[in-house]
Amino acid sequence: MSRSDELRLGDILEAARLIEQLSLRGFEAFGEDPALKPAMERLLEIIGEAAGSLSEEFRANHADVAWTDIRRLRIVLAHHYHRVDPEQVWTMATVDIPRMVADLRDPED
Repeated sequence: MSRSDELRLGDILEAARLIEQLSLRGFEAFGEDPALKPAMERLLEIIGEAAGSLSEEFRANHADVAWTDIRRLRIVLAHHYHRVDPEQVWTMATVDIPRMVADLRDPED
C-alpha cells in the first residue's frame, strides 16, 4: 500500500526540521564535524524521495515548490555523491529548504 501525500509531506517537514536543527550549529561546524554533512545529505535525500512519491495533484497544488529540482537532487546525492559540493549542500539546507517549507505551509505563496 502506498503512503498518502499527508504522510509524505510529514516526512518532508520532519527532515526539514532536522536539517534546520543541524544548521543551527553553523557553517564552521558543518565543515569540521565529519558526520554533519552526510547527515544533512541523507535528510535531503529523504526529502527528494518523498517529493518524488507525492501525487501530481499535490505537486500541482504547490506549484511554487521546485519539485523536479528536489527529485533530481536526490539522484545526485545518492548516485553522484563524489561530486557533491559542501557549500551547495549548506545553501540548500539554510536557504532552499526553509523557502520550500514556507511554500508548503502557505499555499497562497
